[in-house]
Amino acid sequence: MDASERETLAHLLRMREQLSLRLAIREKLMAFERELCTNNRFFPCTDILSWVDAIAPMVLRTLGAGSVLYRGRIIAKADEDVFLAPIYHALGVFVDDDEGDLEHTRLAQAYVQQQIEHLESGGKIPSFASFDDRLRAFRAKGWWGYSKQESGAAPSDATGNGRINPIGISYLYASSRKETAALEVRPHISQMVSIAEVMTTEDIVLFDLSRDVFAKDDTTNEETKMFRKLLAHYFSRPNYSGDQAYLVTQYISEYVKGRIEKTTGLHFDGLRFSSSLDRQGVNYVIFDTTEHPKYEIVSSSLEKVVDMRGVLETYLPMTDSTIRALMDAPF
Repeated sequence: MDASERETLAHLLRMREQLSLRLAIREKLMAFERELCTNNRFFPCTDILSWVDAIAPMVLRTLGAGSVLYRGRIIAKADEDVFLAPIYHALGVFVDDDEGDLEHTRLAQAYVQQQIEHLESGGKIPSFASFDDRLRAFRAKGWWGYSKQESGAAPSDATGNGRINPIGISYLYASSRKETAALEVRPHISQMVSIAEVMTTEDIVLFDLSRDVFAKDDTTNEETKMFRKLLAHYFSRPNYSGDQAYLVTQYISEYVKGRIEKTTGLHFDGLRFSSSLDRQGVNYVIFDTTEHPKYEIVSSSLEKVVDMRGVLETYLPMTDSTIRALMDAPF
């Protein structure tokens, strides 16, 4: 066997060892999932939590005070005009959405007639600049989507099963990007979403299972490194099989929230993990949603979903391009 063959053999042996380790840990995670699903929901027989303890110091990340996150909420199609009405009234225009709604068509008809009469009597087409004073308030940050209260964590009695939370336990879910926040609420193309801006008011300590953590991976223990990688995948994988698929992530999250400090001395305020819907995005879950949490909801914007890559068109607060699009005018 020459040097090249020996090098190839050594590589294959390392690969075999890695694959065996991956398979063994994956089987443990699957056994843990079966235990939670079919045998013991609250006190499972497992050594998984000792591995969670082992990786805790490696995945601790602090999100500094003043950091900005985003939280999305779907706006029902029937409610879109409610959110857009203030800008239409301020402009004195009505925008035809081509959907054939009777009331919408009547309003559009009245607006068109008004413009015809204005021009026939010698009036001029309004310039873009003439609307500036009326629109100044619509250019600033504000509550253009849902209100501050409506943009926060859902109340406990309206909280269903989530990736991190069991039913009835409310956490704040947020994302690193507006686009991620929009995709995470599963909108349809052309649907409106409210995107709240969330600012941290104190440092927040996170159990970080995002892809970023592997870029700084200096762990020498191969078993710990593999467990961290596979657990990160568990937290980020798409769910196509209902609420039971969240049992592992919920159980570990509850452990990180309430028990890990007793075994490791480390306190965590929430979790961080990669989005399954946006390769560029990271999701955050903050446990404390009581009256005085470590974050503040500071504003909300009204966005239209352009495509399923997360491209958004901001309607409010307004930009010049938004105004032109809404008015459909030849400026």
